[in-house]
Amino acid sequence: MNPQCARCGKIVYPTEKVSCLDKNWHKGCFHCEVCKMTLNMKNYKGYDKKPYCNAHYPKTSFTIVADTPENLRLRQQSELQSQVRRDL
Repeated sequence: MNPQCARCGKIVYPTEKVSCLDKNWHKGCFHCEVCKMTLNMKNYKGYDKKPYCNAHYPKTSFTIVADTPENLRLRQQSELQSQVRRDL
């Protein structure tokens, strides 16, 4: 039995099948989630089992915890506690 396309749900025949990201796709259905650019095995990037082009691949951005007054107070408090432990 032929598998179903991950995008449209129709049957995918071997001549038009792209197997990628643990799913089966029609060649025309294997496109970027954002811009709909048709992708192939050489130019796709997978994220969360969905295909993306290089331009729309979700970037993981890291945030920096700023020295807020609360964080400064906690740091000072922990330094004071560590000094007390050394004195005991």
